[in-house]
Amino acid sequence: MLDEARLTGNMAPTIGSSTQPYRRHIVGLPLQRSIFSLASQAATTIGLPGLTSERDFPASLNENGDLFLDRSKVASLTNALRAWFTPENLNLMQAGHSAACDALLNTNGSLDPQIGSGQCSIKKKFERLANRMALILAYGILSKFVPDVLLRSLEEAGDTEPPPFPERSAGAELMEETFALHQACSVLGYTPQTLRQKWPHVPSEVFELVMTFCRRHTGFGRLAWDSPGYEDPDYVIRVLHSACDEIDAEQLRRRLSFAKAPVLARPTSQGASRIAALRCVLGFWLDFLERETWYVRRGFYLCMIPLLRQYAAGICEKIPGFQTADLLFLEVKELTTGTLDPAVIRTRRLGYMRNNDYLSSHGVDPNRLATIMASS
Repeated sequence: MLDEARLTGNMAPTIGSSTQPYRRHIVGLPLQRSIFSLASQAATTIGLPGLTSERDFPASLNENGDLFLDRSKVASLTNALRAWFTPENLNLMQAGHSAACDALLNTNGSLDPQIGSGQCSIKKKFERLANRMALILAYGILSKFVPDVLLRSLEEAGDTEPPPFPERSAGAELMEETFALHQACSVLGYTPQTLRQKWPHVPSEVFELVMTFCRRHTGFGRLAWDSPGYEDPDYVIRVLHSACDEIDAEQLRRRLSFAKAPVLARPTSQGASRIAALRCVLGFWLDFLERETWYVRRGFYLCMIPLLRQYAAGICEKIPGFQTADLLFLEVKELTTGTLDPAVIRTRRLGYMRNNDYLSSHGVDPNRLATIMASS
């Protein structure tokens, strides 16, 4: 996806010691950290060898939002996978992975509508959504080393072809549509520089172009939910300014024209060769590498925020001075059990707001949380 927004770095990142953070301060909100803590439990449902217990999961997140990876557990899982990669198991791996992605996407806007709309029902919907997000996070952790295991297995099987990268990546699609927005606004007399100067006081046609783009691409951005991303029109306009202002439009158009329609690997047939199965599954993971953060971030903005707003509506009168954004400082278990302690919320909020290094590195201004919870 986008720079540090991705849960994974390179194809074969260096896995450090479990006593040293693999990544520091990747998330800051207690709610997001608590969903990360569910990833180890979710991973046991995937069906991979060596992941039958939460203790087998190689990653953990501390209260500072630092991500740790256990080298010995990664090695153990890697060895178990290499012996497990048969065409049948590889098909099962891809089917489960694809189903998890689809399940999270399908929650957006209408999570389990049959459950109703009472306060108890909202909690159930929230719990199901959190579990689906945690499962994608578990796949995100696995993506730090599983694609490399697949690639090495291909090499050992005698395959010397280039890796099956998607013909058009998620990043290429996003850049193509960003350029299309730039062109559409420029035709109406609003260059990126003009947009920065006048937004949001622009003609309705220009306003709708930008907002439609934001709605379509909500989910692109950093892993941290509180960091601005493509759901934020100000952020999008800054991207337009940095990526499209004073560029050679014809040259960029030619470069983008090389991108073909995306062709994702399809599940292999029962009798397919092991090499074909490995390439198919690796192709799926390589596409997932660019979309993993998008899945979870999109779920937060399009589904979790509406649920939190509904939840807040039922408690605003019960807790003096309560703000909707206070829910971001609770954990999943506290939300689903109704354990809302104002003192705990204040303490966590104060610690969060004092973490200037985190806030500045993630571009979080003092009004960011209120803006997130007020957005539609």
